[in-house]
Amino acid sequence: MKKIFLFFALILFFAASCSKESSSGIPEPQSPYITSISPNIGMEETIVTLKGKRFSPIPSENIVRFAGIRAEVLTATDSLLTVKVPYGASTGIVTITVKNRTTNGPSFTYGKSETELDEDGNEIEYDYITTTYAGTPGVQGNVLGDKDQARFMLPNGVSYDPTTGDLIVADRSAHSIKRITKDGQVILIAGTGTSGRVDGPIETASFYNPYKTAVDKLGNIYVADNGNHRIRKIDLINGVVTTLAGGAGSNTSGYTDGIGTTALFNTVTGIAVDDDFNVYVADAANHCVRKISPDGRVATLSGIFGSPGIRDGVWPNVTNNRPTAVCMSKDGFLYVADRYGQRIRKTNVKTGETVTIAGSGGSAAGSGGHVDGEALKARFNNPWGIEIDKNGVIYITELEGTAGKNQCVRMLKNGQVSTIAGIPNLSDYGFVNGKQGESRFYNPTDVTVDDEGNIYIADMNNYVIRKIVKVKRQ
Repeated sequence: MKKIFLFFALILFFAASCSKESSSGIPEPQSPYITSISPNIGMEETIVTLKGKRFSPIPSENIVRFAGIRAEVLTATDSLLTVKVPYGASTGIVTITVKNRTTNGPSFTYGKSETELDEDGNEIEYDYITTTYAGTPGVQGNVLGDKDQARFMLPNGVSYDPTTGDLIVADRSAHSIKRITKDGQVILIAGTGTSGRVDGPIETASFYNPYKTAVDKLGNIYVADNGNHRIRKIDLINGVVTTLAGGAGSNTSGYTDGIGTTALFNTVTGIAVDDDFNVYVADAANHCVRKISPDGRVATLSGIFGSPGIRDGVWPNVTNNRPTAVCMSKDGFLYVADRYGQRIRKTNVKTGETVTIAGSGGSAAGSGGHVDGEALKARFNNPWGIEIDKNGVIYITELEGTAGKNQCVRMLKNGQVSTIAGIPNLSDYGFVNGKQGESRFYNPTDVTVDDEGNIYIADMNNYVIRKIVKVKRQ
């Protein structure tokens, strides 16, 4: 009997030890948590409402952070907080801390809401219609002239010239840069048709597998000259091509920050330029994003040479995994398509801070996927091209990959990822015009947007430039 008594006594003892009561007999507080954020998108000083449980009714006792940046709590109850979005915030998780207990909440999207409403207050829905804009589908060639009869060898890059309204095409296998004028003519800008690395007059200058281009506000064209591991500049006013940065000599690749030709790159695949004439480069094989100042000085903005990976933070504590495209937004942030990281990243070019704003899975070539929905839960498969329009909507193209052949055009808007062209997970490539869910591509490598919001795709292995327009759904 005594043994039975001792057995139950031990059970009661351990039960009491494991209870959540403190020595005073009062239950210990549980962690606070956030159930919803409304609105879940906004800029600095936007007032948002956080609903949840176990908040403190004293505003100052609630520590709320937006992607690590502390916000001001204006009012508080045990289940409701009103909070001002802090300056310097970015897309990411919102956390709540009360009495040293911290819990992660939902994601908040830093940016302007672009939801369009009709006169009754309902969201306007659109279809995205793909057509052929220039080139001959399925026919490779190097033919200039009318855009409907023109032919491209391998149109890898497409960018928008804000000074003319034309499109600039990097025709990779033709080793040349071409222009599609607004009146529908394809003309040669520079490149001899054969590979080379010659600077000088545009008539004799040569390139080697130019991948992508960017155009500054004066109409100068910058070229990611992939085969030469250089960044070239086409000055149309003076009619000359120069090397802005990248190793001197034949096919010099490597990794070195420096000035002009003393700097080294390895497999430059993407390029962007800001209004102050700073040039940003996706230096893919070095797993870095580099910045070239107007005087030609090259510095690393994010990534660690020889250390592929996905780590957010402030450089040098940031890693990338083969970044392949960059674009500059009007708010001064640089956006990066991190190909093998299967993510979209955002970098503050003034502070060097990088955060992931979309994509949740994968860290290598074959680890991608296709999931639409909430940005940080969405999945990409080899994102290769990226562009942001004047309203802050981001467009991404995906290459054929070993984890499924997405070959799609994705849209990141209001914190949501959707597919606006192409069919995911097909067993093979294709060429089909039409709306989302019907259109098909064969390695869409780049994307740009004009001032009217029309989207253009370099559909590389179909040898054409495609155009996507949004049409109000009936």
